[in-house]
Amino acid sequence: MKFAKRREKYARESVEGWQDGHREECCQDRHASWMTDLPHHVKQLPLSKLTIPGSHDSGTSNLVPSTVAGVDQPKHIRDLVRRFPRIAKFLMPRWSVTQHLDVTKQLQQGIRYLDIRCVAVREENRLRVIHCLLGDTIRNILLKIKYFLHMHPQEVVILDFQHVYNFVFEDHVELCRALITGFGAALCPRPPKDQAVYSLQFMQDSGFQVIVIYPVELAQFCWTRELCPSPWPNTTSPAFLKDFLTKNTSARDPNRLFVSQGIFTPRPATVIFHPVSTLETACAKPCNATVKSWLQQHQTKPSNQCKSEEEVVQNSSSQHHQIQQQRIHQQNEQQQNLGQTKQQKVQLNIRKTRQEALPLKQQQKSQQRQQQDQQLLTQQQDHLLKQQEEQQLTQQQDHHLTQQQDHQLKQQEGQQQDPQLTQQKEQQLTLQQDEEPQPQKQENHPTQQKDQQQAQHDNQIQLQMQEIQQTQQLDPLPTQEANLQLTQQMHSTETQQRQDQNQIQQQRREMQQHDQQRTQPKPNIVITDFVMCSQTSIDIIDILINMNY
Repeated sequence: MKFAKRREKYARESVEGWQDGHREECCQDRHASWMTDLPHHVKQLPLSKLTIPGSHDSGTSNLVPSTVAGVDQPKHIRDLVRRFPRIAKFLMPRWSVTQHLDVTKQLQQGIRYLDIRCVAVREENRLRVIHCLLGDTIRNILLKIKYFLHMHPQEVVILDFQHVYNFVFEDHVELCRALITGFGAALCPRPPKDQAVYSLQFMQDSGFQVIVIYPVELAQFCWTRELCPSPWPNTTSPAFLKDFLTKNTSARDPNRLFVSQGIFTPRPATVIFHPVSTLETACAKPCNATVKSWLQQHQTKPSNQCKSEEEVVQNSSSQHHQIQQQRIHQQNEQQQNLGQTKQQKVQLNIRKTRQEALPLKQQQKSQQRQQQDQQLLTQQQDHLLKQQEEQQLTQQQDHHLTQQQDHQLKQQEGQQQDPQLTQQKEQQLTLQQDEEPQPQKQENHPTQQKDQQQAQHDNQIQLQMQEIQQTQQLDPLPTQEANLQLTQQMHSTETQQRQDQNQIQQQRREMQQHDQQRTQPKPNIVITDFVMCSQTSIDIIDILINMNY
């Protein structure tokens, strides 16, 4: 317990020292009148298209320590507090306070959305702020807001009564009477369902300064939750919070107000494992860092200076024109590279086809030679067969003639033996001898034809070889080194093309992201804890206000 008391004392001194050191900065009224200083074209936009900073559990700067948990807490936490009152009295203030500044200082620093959770205390017959512990009364908070609006007549404040506890009908009526007596004609009436939210210029011209979001439709100035949804992330994870905020802002209705809760909700385990810590150190600081990084992604114009509509349009058009020129230049370069690579590929294909065509030509020529030889052989065989047939016919005829002649001679010998017959026989013998060498001459004739065909074939081959040598002299075939160089060049060009395509795809992605940021709706109302208590919380307010310019 001694160690816990020391830690509590050290934490209190550190907070008080930080507040004393930054009191001058907080009292400077950094953004007390930022709505009045907005340009005319921004004021004509509806409030749903502005970025408005807000605070979560705005009235918890002066909570009263107690040993009893509030009605807003679940039953198991209230039971734990009853069982361990001393530990609860030490832990509850550390994990219940969400703001160090009161309502007036928050408004002076640019906060225009106040999250108020109130409870009806029957013992006191009063309405008080509650967040696990009881805080200031609702009447005092409304008086502070009224004083600020009286000093800044062109500013607009949104009061969101998100939760009311232990309320009956009389309590609702009492709160509405307090709002009417405090603000009167400055209360903005609820817009029709089919109409968009009012613009800032309309509210300033009409004298409306207060928008009341209330869970019950008791009066015309009570805006319902449909006109201002406020989803609760209920997490302690930075990644989940970023995804939650982006999804909800992209899906929100641009004609309605929308609250982005940039807060971490501590679990019972976080309190148990961090008993000496506080809500500020354990949840608020890392949460504000994540909200700041998320807002920087949506921030399209980081400069703090105001710009007119013409300058904005000129800058956006010039940037768009430059990006289009870069795209055209890259596309032309890519087309030129593709043309060069195509030419190189065509040359390589031609040379490969020529290299492959030579063996094909040789094979075709050998096949032609074989076919020609086969044709010659078949012709010779046919010719020989014809000759044999003719010889057989002649032999048969001669044999028949010889038989007839012998028969006649025998008949004549029987009758007469004349010298004339002997002469005839001699003549026949001579004729037979003269006819016998004729087939030899016919056998020599096909050999001569074969020799002539071979000579013609050799002449054709020589002519074809001469043509091949002439083509080689005109366009010599590449060597292996040349082929390697060409393949290397092709590989390098392909790698360059891939790199160029990757760069083009990256630029297209960046352009799409840039276009999405332009078309994507901006956050409307962003609420955080511990406003103006660290540099990150100060930066969040600056970013939100500067996003309107």
